[in-house]
Amino acid sequence: MKIGLISDTHDNIKNIETASEIFTDRNVGFIIHAGDITTPEAVEAFSKTTKLIGVLGNNDVDVKAIADAFQKIDGELRDDFCEIEQDNLLIAVYHGTDFKRRESIIQSCKYDVVVYGHTHKMENKMVGNKTRVINPGTANGWFFGYRATAAIFDTITKECEFVAL
Repeated sequence: MKIGLISDTHDNIKNIETASEIFTDRNVGFIIHAGDITTPEAVEAFSKTTKLIGVLGNNDVDVKAIADAFQKIDGELRDDFCEIEQDNLLIAVYHGTDFKRRESIIQSCKYDVVVYGHTHKMENKMVGNKTRVINPGTANGWFFGYRATAAIFDTITKECEFVAL
């Protein structure tokens, strides 16, 4: 299965819509949002896509409104950390605000894939023999001079492809 990965959208509706079109065209099974979606309107911009599963980031301050928006689109908001099992892979999702916690999750060797955001910097690397670490970058695109990106992870081939938004 292909999974859409996105983070740090920071209310950029245009880029959310672009990512949603790419994810739909690429037949992703569901989308993981690794935090900093920021507003209910940004959540609702995913309404025409497949299922959205998200975690809270440090800029997601109106938790009730964001949670209500996830419910409205039949998505799942899972606090600031979650585990997802898919195709015999255990996937951890954490925004990454606390560097020590993020590194602890990565170094635990418990997870096949760790998806995080916060730094706005794309990353796709192996840690040890088991854990693939992926940061899809920032879907907003203007922070720190980074371009707007998302990613698609294939649970069968275990390949990650970054896409420009």
